[in-house]
Amino acid sequence: MAQVHHVLNIALDPLKPVPEICAVIKAIVPYHPDQEEAILIGVQEALQGRLNQIRKGAAADGE
Repeated sequence: MAQVHHVLNIALDPLKPVPEICAVIKAIVPYHPDQEEAILIGVQEALQGRLNQIRKGAAADGE
């Protein structure tokens, strides 16, 4: 029986994090055309969670 694997192999330049991360998002979204909004909202929530952690750490350091 045929085995089909959908895999993205991605090499990133860590010196250009923002455009590289954006490129990964653009590469993944076409595999889920009806879920683009849900994917972007999930990424947004993850980013907001991390920003909150960073801000809490900065606030604790400033106390």
